[in-house]
Order: sequence, then C-alpha cells, then structure tokens
Amino acid sequence: WAAPAFAQERGTVEFGVFGSAGSFDKSLTLNSGVGIGGRLGVVVDPRVALEFEGSEMSATRTLGLTNVNVGILTARLVGTPIQSGRVSFLLGAGAGASTETNFLHSYGVNALVGAKILMSNHSAIRIDATSDWLANYSWKSFQSLHVGLSFFRGPNTTVRTVEVMKEAAPYVQRPDSVSAEEQERRRRSEREYRELRDSLNNIKPCVCSPPPAGDVETMSQR
Repeated sequence: WAAPAFAQERGTVEFGVFGSAGSFDKSLTLNSGVGIGGRLGVVVDPRVALEFEGSEMSATRTLGLTNVNVGILTARLVGTPIQSGRVSFLLGAGAGASTETNFLHSYGVNALVGAKILMSNHSAIRIDATSDWLANYSWKSFQSLHVGLSFFRGPNTTVRTVEVMKEAAPYVQRPDSVSAEEQERRRRSEREYRELRDSLNNIKPCVCSPPPAGDVETMSQR
C-alpha cells in the first residue's frame, strides 16, 4: 500500500499538506470556499492512524454578504480497509470544530473517504472527501475535497548486533606425529636389516693356499 510496510509500521508519523474546496448548506449563509490545510498523523496500528487536521477557507456567502474565512479543526481515526498494489483506500470518523472569522461557529462530527497513491517509500499523493455535521445547526452539513501530498517518517529504531557462537566443525583425527615417527624408524631399521642381510649373503668364500714348504722348514728349525 502507499508507503508499504514503512508507513504501516506503528509509530510512523505522516505530515500532509493539501489544497481544499468546500460546499456548504445554504442555510448556513455560506456558498463555497477554497483554501489550504495541513495534517499530522500517527500510525497506532498497522491499519489504523490517529490524525489531526487544520484548514482555512475563504468562503463566499449568500444574500450578497461579504466573504468570510472559515477555519476547521478536526481529529479523527482513519483505517485502511482495502489495499491494492500502490493504492490504499481510507475510511475515517472523528469530531471537530469550525470557526467563522475567528469566532467559534460550531462543533460536530465528521466522516472521511479517501485514498493514498504511493510515489516512494516516503511520500504519497492523498485525496480525501470529507463531510462535517454541525451539532448546534440542526446537524446541517458541509462537504470538502482535499488533494495534497503526504510524507512519512518512520519510528526511531535501535539496531542490536548479537554474536551467536557458530557450531564447531566436526573434529578430524590427525595422524599421531609420535606414531608416524616410530613407524618411520621401524621401516628404516627393517630396510637396513635387509641391506645387511643381502650384503652378507653376497660375500664370496675366501680360498687360502698353504705356505711354501721351504718357509715351513725354516720356521721349524728355529
């Protein structure tokens, strides 16, 4: 919906500005008016916002009377019953007070039907049609159309970084260095033994001849 999850988050604040046009019940001695206004809203639930609105109109009067300024202050709850793509539809109800040329004119209740059209995650076009019923004027009404822009500011959030111990990798048994050294020593000893054995087996027998007879006799005489 308009400003998708961002504007739906609880605590999000909406700032709005709009132009307005109004039509009054003739028994109020007012015809129509145009003006500007502003809105402040706070999301209290993903589908419900509390809004405060103020606007000022320059209104023409019946019977040729001089134009007057009409101020309207309103507080209302606005829900979002339908969402479709980039558009969200709004329904609202509340109460307010109106002034005529800076004097309290009346108070009453009001209703709203509107829509928001997403432009970005922080802004939307908003169109509202409202109707106000005035309590001390036999619940006579006036209607107005608001067209403007809304801007959203998300709630402050704190980002926490949590370190989670990673599961240790399976232990891999490495060859015992002492055993490996001992095995190498044994293989070396066996190899030397075989070399020695083979060298002994390859020794040729010595053939000795007896000394000459003359040398034996000489030795005997001594």
